Amino acid sequence: LIFFFFCTYSLIIINKENLLFSLGIVYISVPFYVLMYLSTLPDFKVYISFIILFSLLVDTFAYFFGSRIGGKKLAPLISPNKTISGALGGIFIPTLVCVILFYKNDLLLNIILYSIFFSCIVQSGDLLESKFKRICGVKDSSNIIPGHGGLLDRFDGIILSALGSNIF
Repeated sequence: LIFFFFCTYSLIIINKENLLFSLGIVYISVPFYVLMYLSTLPDFKVYISFIILFSLLVDTFAYFFGSRIGGKKLAPLISPNKTISGALGGIFIPTLVCVILFYKNDLLLNIILYSIFFSCIVQSGDLLESKFKRICGVKDSSNIIPGHGGLLDRFDGIILSALGSNIF
């Protein structure tokens, strides 16, 4: 409903600023709606803790592998420092951690596939937020956490993970 309202609003008053504003509102508000819905579930605290921990694992190991190994750039026009080796590290280590923590014979394939899926979601959130910053012509989304790209850079993976988790 929120998405429909803002898309209609953007189409009525067509210009780039209104469209970007509307998409920004949707990008920020929809995940909070999903989190409010998820908060009604009995295991919400475990669930949200996992999303945050998993996002931190992906971000940390993508940065670690990317800065240590380097190599070919993943999306140089969007985020010039992200590398393919970093993206693979951000998939491999969190998947390994999930296999270690949640291993059960009949669920191994599911754990691996979901981990890979959510690792890609977290990294897509990072790239999406970087693209938004490029479109708006800013380096950081805020100056609350200097040197880290801003406050949204700490939550970009969590935002998309909350949306992605609602699929399953």
